[in-house]
Amino acid sequence: MRNHYGWRAVGVVLLMALGCRWGVAQVGPRYVIELDGNGGGSVAQGRMQPVGKGMVLISFQGLTVLTVDADAEAYSQDIARSWPAADLLLVTPATAGRYDGLAPLLALRDGLRVVVAEPSDSGVPPRAGGPKLYPMQPWNALELRKQKTRLRVTAMPGSAGMATVAGYLLEIGDSRASYRVYVSRAGAADGALQLAQRLPGADVALLPGRDGPHLLALNRGAPRVWVPATLKETGYAFTVIKR
Repeated sequence: MRNHYGWRAVGVVLLMALGCRWGVAQVGPRYVIELDGNGGGSVAQGRMQPVGKGMVLISFQGLTVLTVDADAEAYSQDIARSWPAADLLLVTPATAGRYDGLAPLLALRDGLRVVVAEPSDSGVPPRAGGPKLYPMQPWNALELRKQKTRLRVTAMPGSAGMATVAGYLLEIGDSRASYRVYVSRAGAADGALQLAQRLPGADVALLPGRDGPHLLALNRGAPRVWVPATLKETGYAFTVIKR
């Protein structure tokens, strides 16, 4: 009898262990990218720099992310040829207006890593050998590693009732500290309080504006400033925070 109960206990433990492994797999990133090149270092400061209409270059310890507003003037096949180089291109979800589907991406170099919302409403796929797309649904995650520098991109839904991607939460840093930036699509109606409630761990929101990109301080759930500030040409320096 003791052996019977003993084997049952062992079976329960094994099932729990398998369940934990499956759970980890389910909450893990959808994509993982390992990059060669220089990354990591002792500098704890990064920068967000406007580099064109609707474009911001985010950099930290040799890792770069170019965010492009799909509704902006810069999102066109002609201008795409002159977009700044980056390790990862992030196309914010489109709302309406100038959006041209995936067509502008046809002009990008082969192998460039591009995050787009899924599904895309464009019937124009990138050409063979073109950029590599990483389609994202709400709560999907992508992890990019460049030496000791880490980037995690999570596709975020909008306010209650929305089932599509409204923006992306970027966490950039290393194993000790990080900085969290929410990159939103055009036409976002949420204010500082609403964004802070939906994104309690975010440090700042990067929002599109008519006069250029705007920054809204969220302070990890306790916003102090309710009005976004224009991201100036000199850029915005940020310091990673120990978590």
